[in-house]
Amino acid sequence: MANTPSITEEFSPKLSPTKHTIMEVVSPKLPLPTKYSIMEEAKANRSQEFSINHDIPPSNLQKTVAELVGTYFLIFAGCAAALVNKVQTLTIVGIAIVWGLVLMAAIYALGHISGAHFNPAVTLALAAARKFSWKLVPMYLLAQLLGATLASLTLRVLFDDQGGIQVTMTQYKNSTSDLEAITWEFIITFILMFNICAVATDQ
Repeated sequence: MANTPSITEEFSPKLSPTKHTIMEVVSPKLPLPTKYSIMEEAKANRSQEFSINHDIPPSNLQKTVAELVGTYFLIFAGCAAALVNKVQTLTIVGIAIVWGLVLMAAIYALGHISGAHFNPAVTLALAAARKFSWKLVPMYLLAQLLGATLASLTLRVLFDDQGGIQVTMTQYKNSTSDLEAITWEFIITFILMFNICAVATDQ
C-alpha cells in the first residue's frame, strides 16, 4: 500500500520546478501587437480585397472603351510618326519602331480588359476561329472605327497645312496592280493573325 501511487499522483503529473510562477505556466503572456504587425495585417486585407475585385470580369462597356482608347493611341502615334517623317527625317525604321512600341504598351495596359484587338481584322478572325463571341463583334468594330476616326481628326487638327501634308487615303502606286496589292495585304494579314493565334490562343 505504501508503494501504490495515489489517484492524485496518477492523474496529476508533477510540474518540474522552474523560475516561472504557476500563473505564467498556465496562462502564457500573449505578444502585444506592434505597428509592424498592424501594418502587415492591413496589407494582407488590402491584398485580399484586391484579389476579390480583380476576379470580377470587365463589363462590355469597359471592353468597348478599352478598344476605342487603344485604337486611338495606336493610330494617333503611328500615323503621327509618318507625318513627322515628312517634316523631320524619322526613316521607315523609326516609324516601324513607333508602331511596335505603342502597340506593345497598349497591349500591356488594356489587354487584360478587352483582349487588345485594336483591329477589325483581328476581331473578325478570332470570332471566326470561335475564340471570341460574335455578340461583341459589332461593339468592337464600332469602337475601333470610332477610335481610328478620332485619331485621324486629331492629327488633321495638329498637322493642318504643315510641311505640305494633305488629307489623303491609303493607296498604292500606279505601277502596282490590284492583284499585287491584294496579295500583299493577304500575306501581311496572314502573318499578323498567325502570330496572334499562336501567342494569344496557343493554337
